[in-house]
Formats: sequence, structure tokens, C-alpha cells
Amino acid sequence: MNILFLNDNNDRTKDFKRHSPSAVTVETAKECIDKLKGGMKFDFLFLDHDLGDEVFVDSKREDCGMEVVRWMVENKQSVGHVVVHTLNHPASKIMVGKLRSVGYQTTPLPFVMFNQSNIYSLLKGD
Repeated sequence: MNILFLNDNNDRTKDFKRHSPSAVTVETAKECIDKLKGGMKFDFLFLDHDLGDEVFVDSKREDCGMEVVRWMVENKQSVGHVVVHTLNHPASKIMVGKLRSVGYQTTPLPFVMFNQSNIYSLLKGD
């Protein structure tokens, strides 16, 4: 299973990698887009919105998860499932709406809600 995980918080990334050790992790929107451009098909893409140790950043900025969403909408990628895991609820709602509007299977699930009964079951296909 190919997983791409965008998050700038090292503790969250380490926690995620404990459950999905083969996941590709990136910290910036640019790195995420570069991985998507690379041609690998990802079964799961996990997107954070607020990057760079900032909170509630303007979604118009290029250095946030919304930039990945904008790129995906314009450059339809073969991604199995997108999980928007940002704690920024207003941005999450917009990200999910944009992705769903062009056909991506998308789930909003803040990282703090990850647990064995939801996200890790989702990864296993339960």
C-alpha cells in the first residue's frame, strides 16, 4: 500500500510512521506536489493544511495544504483516498469540498481523532 503523508509536525509524523512504516512523508506543499508528479500511484494521501508551525493560515498561500488541493483539482491524479487531517476546520471543509467536487474519495479526520478504530482500520481496509 502506497501512502503519502503531508505534515510538518515531527511528533505526528513519527506517530503515523509507527502504524504505517512504509509511508512517504513530506513537510511542505511543494514536496507533496513533487511526489504526486513523480508518477507513483498513492492508495492514501493524508493532507494537513497549516504548515510551517503556523495555525489558521490563509488558504490562498502557496505554502499550505490547500495548494496541494488546487494542484490536484487542476491535474487530476490517481489517488485512492484522501484524508484531510488538519485541525483547521474551516480549511478542512473547503479542501474536502473541492476534492469531492472533482471525484476524489475524501474523508475529513483531524489527526487528534486518529485511533485504532478509525484511521488505522481505514488503512487496513476494514
